[in-house]
Amino acid sequence: AAWPKSSALTVDAAEDACNVLIVGVGGQGVIMVSKVLALLAQTQGFEVKQSEVHGMAKRGSSVFSHVRFGRRVWSPTIPKGEVDILVALEWAEGLRWLPFLKPGGIFICDTKRIVPPFACLNRHPGAPMRYSKETPADVVAHVAEAYAIDATDMAEKLGNERAANVILLGALSTALQF
Repeated sequence: AAWPKSSALTVDAAEDACNVLIVGVGGQGVIMVSKVLALLAQTQGFEVKQSEVHGMAKRGSSVFSHVRFGRRVWSPTIPKGEVDILVALEWAEGLRWLPFLKPGGIFICDTKRIVPPFACLNRHPGAPMRYSKETPADVVAHVAEAYAIDATDMAEKLGNERAANVILLGALSTALQF
């Protein structure tokens, strides 16, 4: 989907940094997306700070990366409630990090659901799972500007499901000035 130009975030000459939080699970490319964004911001002349956590990523655990850029950036981490743009490569991770999004922030999320094994209450077919039941419509209604994109399906149709992160990076690019 194309965003109207009015929604693009601009980084002016003020001290304020643009805060982007990228979240997902191990193997989705969270770190790659954050490094590409950091490099692009650097090429635009911005000071950039980046911080990432990927502890148990190989086991499908949570991965997140803070990217802050602007004329002057003092800290690599973004305080809760100060994220300008939240990019989620997995649905439940996006919902888990929503409290970090500031009022008026932009939420870009793949609707892909990666249900971890521990979400199963029991092993019987059809058993209920402990996983987010919110639909994209439920979330979009509570966020100033939100985009739920089936990026994984789009990437699959293009021939490689693993390119979903690049599709979300493209969506992110429309929300930035550069």
